[in-house]
Amino acid sequence: MLANFKNKIKESTAYKQFRAVLSFCFHYLHKKFLWGLFKCIDEKFFKFLFVGALNTLFGYILYAFFVTIGLKANLALFFQYILGILWNFKTTGSIVFKNNNNRLIFKFILSYIFTFTINSFALNFLIKFLNEYIAQAILVLPIAIISFLIFKFWVFKK
Repeated sequence: MLANFKNKIKESTAYKQFRAVLSFCFHYLHKKFLWGLFKCIDEKFFKFLFVGALNTLFGYILYAFFVTIGLKANLALFFQYILGILWNFKTTGSIVFKNNNNRLIFKFILSYIFTFTINSFALNFLIKFLNEYIAQAILVLPIAIISFLIFKFWVFKK
């Protein structure tokens, strides 16, 4: 039943129009925006940055929420990773790498375990000098770059 519903959505005109508009926006921003300034950036990486920004915003809001309700920084980070994995798998796989193979979730989870470990150690180090919010905000971009490389060359490689 769920698969049937999913197929109906994918076949709908509204879904196809949404995908076309999204594709046009990515193409325009990558090739034409600011006189083609972003042409030198790999289009997949450009899409990854866009999708990653949305995923990061989602994840950071979760992290800040958990810290605000009283969880320690690493526990908040742990819950943020768990809740973000499924969302990130679908958005990164389908939008950035055009891959909807759900069997890749295991590799995706392993890559998140790896980046979580790096993030956690770096967070513990930075918390000695900064508060939890600023420490994690500093780590967002380096972890995003590591994640993209793992996704491109290992998880969603063709």
